[in-house]
Amino acid sequence: MSASSYLSSMRRESIRSYFEASPTMKLLRSDLAPWVIDFLNRSFKSDEAISLGQSDLRSRLSVYQEEIHEIDPELLTMAPEKYLAQWTENGWLQRFLESTSNEPQFQLTRYAEAAIRFVDAAISQNSSLVGTESRLRLVIDTLEDIVRGASADPDRRLNYLREQRAELDAEIEAIESGKSVAVYRPSQIRERFQTAVNLLKDLQSDFRAVEERFQIIAREVQQLQSSGNDSRGGILGYALDAEDMLKTKDEGISFYAFVAFLFAPSQQNALLKTIHELQQMSALADQSESLFRVRRMIPALLAEADKVMRTTARLSSTLKRLLDARAAADRVRVANLLRDIRQAAMQLGGAPTDSSSQLTVDAELDLSSPMARTFWTPSQSFTDQAATLHQFDAEQAKQMAAAFAKLQRLDFRQMRHKIREATLEGNKLTLAQLAEAQPIEAGVVELLGYLQIAHDDGHQIDLTINDSIVVHESRGEISLVVSIPRVTFNPKAATAHPVKKPR
Repeated sequence: MSASSYLSSMRRESIRSYFEASPTMKLLRSDLAPWVIDFLNRSFKSDEAISLGQSDLRSRLSVYQEEIHEIDPELLTMAPEKYLAQWTENGWLQRFLESTSNEPQFQLTRYAEAAIRFVDAAISQNSSLVGTESRLRLVIDTLEDIVRGASADPDRRLNYLREQRAELDAEIEAIESGKSVAVYRPSQIRERFQTAVNLLKDLQSDFRAVEERFQIIAREVQQLQSSGNDSRGGILGYALDAEDMLKTKDEGISFYAFVAFLFAPSQQNALLKTIHELQQMSALADQSESLFRVRRMIPALLAEADKVMRTTARLSSTLKRLLDARAAADRVRVANLLRDIRQAAMQLGGAPTDSSSQLTVDAELDLSSPMARTFWTPSQSFTDQAATLHQFDAEQAKQMAAAFAKLQRLDFRQMRHKIREATLEGNKLTLAQLAEAQPIEAGVVELLGYLQIAHDDGHQIDLTINDSIVVHESRGEISLVVSIPRVTFNPKAATAHPVKKPR
């Protein structure tokens, strides 16, 4: 077999193994893939949530199932708990415990991140700009940077710097002489901006792979520690070698360099200035979703890095416990006791019972307290009423059905999006101000929806002050003026409670 045939056969086997064993392909080939990917993307990626509590994620899935059942009642018919357990077993969700929470937490695995990124990229190719020019420019600049940075020849580096200085001097001279400044066309701005946003999405998804590397090390250390077969020095040496090895690998070196770069105040200030200037560009006025992702870039990346660092801290705490000789002796003693109990149970499992051994349970003893007796209450009385025959009024039923059909369904997700956009700069906003900027469209029921959101999301509701809000009909005439307690929406970071979507 030739070398090319051997390599082709190896690649074919790798592809077949990937399709059969990868959780990413299992998700993409699942019958429920469109709905599972949509739910995971909506819950984690759209809301920029790194992890969610079990009750919150179960509630979100229950609401999502209700939306799906309005269209197709045969889809997603199992209980939310069963789906979460199934997705965790398939490797699409990771279930873990946090010291700051009293319930299990869930987060996406790198396999689910890969599936979401694949679908997002496939859809974007059909509906958004394909930046061929910017990507070619990025490839060329990256290749030139590699060649330039890998060269230790001082003459070559000096020639490059002189060329750069000559280009800068020529541009400065052209501007000072009154010549027009060459700027990007709007299409070039949008193309390069979209390329940057796609790279940002890939960067946020890559954190799961880095975190899983740390988790594998921590899990292996804990398994060696609990087995009791290896010495404390051997386990400690393995853990230190594994952690050092990860830090010296390409992924670890890149991650720690990323953390040092992002946590630098000067870099954050420069990045904030760049983002602010991007928001002022008219060529990007229609890129609201991408601009929102870029605005959230710094806190989102800091949160992702903090999550990985917490995983590293758990590994360090495991090492500290290994250094505690007294705790290690206690663990070994407990492990030996458990082993003795298992052996005794196995020996007695098939032995006949000894009739001389007896166990007596006294079930007649009854203790009571006089304070446990309840107070006397008179028996409930009922008034007799004669049954009457209900007469069906077809005209009234028709009127009620027509009124019910006119009701508009509230989109709580869109309403929360309006609040988030209005308070994005960090300023508080009252419901009256929001209604003035974005008029009420669904009548009084929409005001009730905003009150529900304010209550569930921890915004301020002042019952001592009333605001009057004008509700317009579709034709623009004033329908009525509603007086409600003053509702003040806080920025997202200032809310006191996690979001709970009303059912």
